[in-house]
Amino acid sequence: MKKSLPLLLLLALITTILAGCQSKNDVSPDTASETTGQNAGKETEITMVTLSDYDKYGLNDVISSFEKANPTIKVKLEMYPFNNYFETLEVKLGSRSTDYDLIMVDGPLISNYTVKGYLAPLDSYLKPEQWNSKWVDSSVKAGTYNGKLMAAPMDTSTQVLYYNKDLFEQKGITPPSSDPDQRWTWEQVVDAAAKLTYDTNGDGQNDVFGFGFEQVSRAYQILSLSDSLGAKPLSDDGLVATGYTNSDKFVQAGKFYYDLFHTSKVSPKTDQTQEYFKTGKLAMLIGGTWDPKIFAEAKVNFGIALHPYFAGQKAATPTGSWHLGISETSGKKEAAAKFIEYLTLGEGAKIWFEKDGSLPANVDVLNAIDQDPKYDQFPNNLYRIASYEAKNTAVSRPVTPGYLDWESLYFKAFEDIRNGIEPKQALDGIVTQMDRQLKKYE
Repeated sequence: MKKSLPLLLLLALITTILAGCQSKNDVSPDTASETTGQNAGKETEITMVTLSDYDKYGLNDVISSFEKANPTIKVKLEMYPFNNYFETLEVKLGSRSTDYDLIMVDGPLISNYTVKGYLAPLDSYLKPEQWNSKWVDSSVKAGTYNGKLMAAPMDTSTQVLYYNKDLFEQKGITPPSSDPDQRWTWEQVVDAAAKLTYDTNGDGQNDVFGFGFEQVSRAYQILSLSDSLGAKPLSDDGLVATGYTNSDKFVQAGKFYYDLFHTSKVSPKTDQTQEYFKTGKLAMLIGGTWDPKIFAEAKVNFGIALHPYFAGQKAATPTGSWHLGISETSGKKEAAAKFIEYLTLGEGAKIWFEKDGSLPANVDVLNAIDQDPKYDQFPNNLYRIASYEAKNTAVSRPVTPGYLDWESLYFKAFEDIRNGIEPKQALDGIVTQMDRQLKKYE
C-alpha cells in the first residue's frame, strides 16, 4: 500500500539539532534568488522529492503534460522508499540543502515542517481566489498553519465500511447501506456484529468475528470515534493535550473501543484484521479506498457501506493524505509554484486521479465523479461514497507541530485500552507526557 496511512514513528526519533542551529531565514544569496535559471527563454529544472514508485502511479504523466504546457520548465523526480523518506527529508532540509524545490509532505507533518522552516508559504504564489472552494475543507485545514497556506493537497482519503455478503446472508441480517440518509450508527454495527461473532467448530472459541478496524489503535481511523462525539483532541494552538485527549468525550470513545474487545467481544484481538476479512473470519471492516482490489483478488463476496457514527451525534470520517510544498531554500519557487498549481488546481488534478486512483481533494474532480454514470454501480460506487464523505463528513487530524509525538502516545493509550486497561486510566496516563512533548514547540 503506497499511501501514508499509519505514520511511522521514525521521524520522532530523528534529531532536530541541525534545524535549530540556523535561522529560518538564513538562506545563502545564491539560493535566495528567484531569478537563477528562470530568465526568459531559458530552461529551469526543478526537483521534486517523493516516494519510490510514484513515477509508476501517474506522476510522470502529470509531469509530461505540465512540461508540454510549460516548455521552459522541467521537473526531475528524486525518489526514496517509505522507510527512508522522512529521515532523508530531515537530513536534507535540516541542513538547509538546496537540492529540493518541491517536497511531498504527509498532511499531519505540515505544521512541523513549517515550524522548522522547511516550507515556504504558498500565499505569494497561489492566491486564495485561485484555490478557495477548489479543495475540500479538510485538506485546506491540513495544509494551513498559523493562517498561511503551506502546502497544497495532491489528494485526500476516506474510510468506508466493508461487509461480507455471505456472512450477512447466512445469519439473515440486512446489510448496512450506502445511502447517506441511512448510514448505520455504531450502535447498529455492534448489534449486528454480536450476531456475526460465533464459533464454527465447537471448540468454545469464536473464530468468526463481527467487526474490526483495519488500522488497529491508529489515530487515523480511531479518531473517528471521538470526532463523531464532537471531542477536540488538542487545544486550538495544538500544544495542550490535558483536558482534550482525556476529556469525557474522549473517554467515552475509548470505552466504546474497549467494549469491542472486552464487553461485546465482537472484535478479534489481532492487528491482522484485513487478513481476517479476506479469509472470511471477519464480517465487517473499516478500511480504505485501496481495499476493493485486494478483496476482489481474495475472492471475497463483499459490499461497501458508509462509515458509521454515534446515534444522535454527527457523522465524522477519517481523512488526509499527501500535500505538495515548496522548499524554503529553493531558488526556483515561482517555477515550483506553477507545477503545484497545475497538479492541484489545473489539468494535472484530473490526470493524477485518472492514473493514480487516489481520492481527489480537488472539488471539481469530485463533482465530476458524482456526475459520471460509471460510478453508479459496484464496485465503482466506492468513489461516489468517498466523494460524499470528502465533501461532507471528513475531519482532519489535529494540526500541531508535535503531531508525531502526540500520535505515538495516542497509539500507546489505545493499545492499552485494547489490551484491557480502563479508558480513563489509559488516557489520563499519557496526557501529561503529551503536554511535555508538545511544550518544546512553544
